[in-house]
Amino acid sequence: MDKSIRNQKELIEAVKYIAVKSSEMAQKIVGATFPIKSLTVFAHSATEFELLTGMLPKIGKSYNYNNGPRVELYEPIEVGDNRITHLRIRKPDSERPQVGCNDFETNYNAFKSKHLSKYPNSMSLITRPEYEMIELHDSGFDVLAYVVSN
Repeated sequence: MDKSIRNQKELIEAVKYIAVKSSEMAQKIVGATFPIKSLTVFAHSATEFELLTGMLPKIGKSYNYNNGPRVELYEPIEVGDNRITHLRIRKPDSERPQVGCNDFETNYNAFKSKHLSKYPNSMSLITRPEYEMIELHDSGFDVLAYVVSN
C-alpha cells in the first residue's frame, strides 16, 4: 500500500490493512497473533497529515497527543477479531515510511521474556523514561507493531 490517503473511506481501508498485516507479521515472527485496540496511520507529507487530522473530529473524540493526535473512535473499526477503539495520525517522519503501526494487547513481561531474545532480527527493545516497548519489524511488511509495558 503505497498511495496517499485521500478520504475517510481510504483511511478506514488503511486501518484495516495495518491491522491485518501486523497480525500476519506477528504470526510469521512468533507464531501467534494478539488483540489490537489502538492503531496509528503514518502520514507521509504535511498535506496528507493535515487532511487526515482534519478527518479525526468526524470519527472520534480527542484522546491524547503523541507524535500526532489520537482519538477514541465513536464507532470502533472491526477487523477480524480485533476491535480498533483508538486511532492516531502520526506526523510525517522520514524514518517511518511504513503505512502505520499498532499496539498489541498482551502481557508485556511474559511477551518480553518469551520472545525478545529469540528473535533479535525481528524485535527491538525501545526504552523510554516512563516505559519500554518492543518493536516488531520485518522487511517483508510495510507495517510495524509494538508491545508496550504500560
